Amino acid sequence: MKRKLLIVMIIALISCMALAGCNKVAHEKGASVPEHNNTRTITDLSGQEVVLPAASELNKVIIIAPPLLATYANVVKDTEKLVGVHPRCISDANQELLKLVVPNYKSINTSFLKGFTSNAEEILKMAPDVILVYGDFQKKGLENIDIPIVDFFIKNPKNEDWSVQIDSLMREVFEITEQNTLQKEWDKANEIVNEALKNIKDEDKKLAIMVRSNSEEMFTVRGGNYYGDDWLVKTGLINAAKDLKEDGAQISMEQLYEWNPEVVYDFLGADADKYLANEIKGQDWDSVKAYENKQIYHMPEGMFNWGSPNVDSPLTLIWMTMKNYPDLIEEEFFNNYMKQYYKRQYNIDLTDELMKSILNPQK
Repeated sequence: MKRKLLIVMIIALISCMALAGCNKVAHEKGASVPEHNNTRTITDLSGQEVVLPAASELNKVIIIAPPLLATYANVVKDTEKLVGVHPRCISDANQELLKLVVPNYKSINTSFLKGFTSNAEEILKMAPDVILVYGDFQKKGLENIDIPIVDFFIKNPKNEDWSVQIDSLMREVFEITEQNTLQKEWDKANEIVNEALKNIKDEDKKLAIMVRSNSEEMFTVRGGNYYGDDWLVKTGLINAAKDLKEDGAQISMEQLYEWNPEVVYDFLGADADKYLANEIKGQDWDSVKAYENKQIYHMPEGMFNWGSPNVDSPLTLIWMTMKNYPDLIEEEFFNNYMKQYYKRQYNIDLTDELMKSILNPQK
């Protein structure tokens, strides 16, 4: 009898342990996530169908893809809904502009991930209604939580295409019907640039490179069929590195001298002033045409680096064309256009001082 009683007790104990284990798994899979009555299904840019609550129920948002904060702030505007963002959303933005566009940025959690790997437990504590990512590598740590994930990844190296598609998808996710879309801004910018470049023949186009990174250990450039290449080509240049099929191909100074570009843009490397002062250790730039012409520039930084597709991309197109061919677009015209653009897109009055800090970031 005692033996039977012991067996019953053991079975009961095992059942309790199993139930506790099930509850733990349920928690890890998002049992603490709020339930929603109204749902809809969208298709994200990766082609996956995602079931979302109604936009009125998307009250807690996490952004893991750094460029998306600018699009969110531009389209949705209500930054109080942001409970977590990747730290680069904050660190890569012009800090004075950030204060105006995301005034609550200091209260937004940025400690829930390492690199692009999320801490699932910390995610669940924030109980988000939706998570915005770019590609599978940004979904690490999110595999076992029951929260809608919208992927903004596409295999398309055209700045206009991706920036417009992230704008459109953001509007769909948050059911924004306001009609001042980014495509309209691109249409205006394309018209200005096409008019400026209409008399530039192929044989007259300047040779250029876009530096991705530059240090004593490594000097890399943005090769053909990537976003950097697209910027150079769309603004009337020829990418000297077009035959390199990497977005960060390592080159030597000897290769640079062989190309001898007339225009150089730096995406994530050194400050343009260091190039022009020939102060980069281990590199001699004074025999490069771009150095002689003083046509070495670093990419501006607004809510994100202008070398990446984002809300400011239509401005990037005009700004680079002006820098490439100063006689074709006047600086005064661009400055006025940029102020009007920021009023339309962010509803802020851009001061001369803030504009200067965006166009000439100190690295």
